[in-house]
Amino acid sequence: VTNSSAYVRHKGKPVLCIWGFGFTDRPGTPQDAQTVIQFFKNAGCTVMGGVPTYWRTLDHDSQTNAAWADAYRAFDIISPWSVTRFRDTTGADNFKSTQLIPDLADCATNNIEYMPVVFPGFSWHNLKPAYPLNDIPRYGGSFYWRQVYNAISAGCTMLYGAMFDEMNEGTSMFKMAPTAAQLPAQGTFVPLNIDGANLPSDWYLRLADQA
Repeated sequence: VTNSSAYVRHKGKPVLCIWGFGFTDRPGTPQDAQTVIQFFKNAGCTVMGGVPTYWRTLDHDSQTNAAWADAYRAFDIISPWSVTRFRDTTGADNFKSTQLIPDLADCATNNIEYMPVVFPGFSWHNLKPAYPLNDIPRYGGSFYWRQVYNAISAGCTMLYGAMFDEMNEGTSMFKMAPTAAQLPAQGTFVPLNIDGANLPSDWYLRLADQA
């Protein structure tokens, strides 16, 4: 598989991402993580870790065992999951100060690369009806764009876009219905103009391209 010209490579090595180690709601010990990470490093991979937002401080969404500190820093690239950790541009700006900048500094100190997550908005009303439709509004793309700006201005050189096709959580970025009139008659969905902006169906693909 990794011999394919289509396979993602970084610094000449095939990239392998392991997502989920260290989260409070996920199994696995720091020793498990170290074993798996080292296995793929020995196989010649660049190993990227999808880790908790608070990997650096070992609190909130991260398990608290002190041994996780070394486990997280065994990755070649760290990508903390940040979907729903803030809800608007003010929250995104605060996140830059409290997480992005200190995370980058820690990674630089430990010779690790850093790939923050950016997302357009959020809505899992269909998955969990107790949550409101359009829970975290997209504001016509300005919410996503602020995150991109913040990450790049902080010094980040790579981004993880969440997600291309995640419909369950309303973070999808592929082509979408511009207006409610173009939605299926059955079900409850978020059209692109829900926040008052008239947008083409591929708007978020265009934003991702420019990002």
